[in-house]
Amino acid sequence: MAFSDNEPSFIVNGLIGPDAHLPIILCLHGSGTNTTVFNVQTIRLQRALSKYFRFIFLDGPFVTEAGPGVMPVFEGCDPFYRWIKNKDNKFSIPAETRKLIESAIMGVDGDVVGVLGFSQGSRLAAGLLWEQQFTDQQLAGGFKFKFAALFNGIAPPMTDKLVESEKHIISVPSLHIVGIEDQWAEDSRELFEAFFDKQTAIKFEFGIGHHLPVAEEHTTKVAAEILKMYNDTK
Repeated sequence: MAFSDNEPSFIVNGLIGPDAHLPIILCLHGSGTNTTVFNVQTIRLQRALSKYFRFIFLDGPFVTEAGPGVMPVFEGCDPFYRWIKNKDNKFSIPAETRKLIESAIMGVDGDVVGVLGFSQGSRLAAGLLWEQQFTDQQLAGGFKFKFAALFNGIAPPMTDKLVESEKHIISVPSLHIVGIEDQWAEDSRELFEAFFDKQTAIKFEFGIGHHLPVAEEHTTKVAAEILKMYNDTK
């Protein structure tokens, strides 16, 4: 599980060709998946937003077992990764994780404007947003996300600097997707209710489990809200 100083493993869709000028969304997978899996899991959303954004898919730094629902569909796509070293470190962003994210953001040609997280990736995204708003722990170059889309999120945000109070509510525009049939649905609701400003955050609840929406009407609704958030930040 040791972190390597090698270049981070990531995919950037739309890096070349006519879409190379588009802004970029950083995509953070759930625990027990990887860039290949998350690229497939988000393919419907990517298609809906392909005229407006490019997408970075970044592997977490720590090898782990396959996550919920990954097998047997993605058998042979290992190794799988997570963003934390172990369960004892779930309340802080490891230095290895921060370095990977900074390397991807600073190394890609183009403007990273938003972050999209699933499950543990949503906890990480929420932690990054919290730190960018309330602490001096900024990403390289003072980079800041303009908006976030958090799918099947888990509370609390991933940061050891958290202060829970009405004065420390994340105001970065955000979309929260809750799977009503997801075993972590209450965690997703808590992340939205306890840590995000309702003036700038919106929540959609769909009758799905622990996965991204697959119905066309759900994907269309989510894509439209992501595009609205971005346009509102211009």
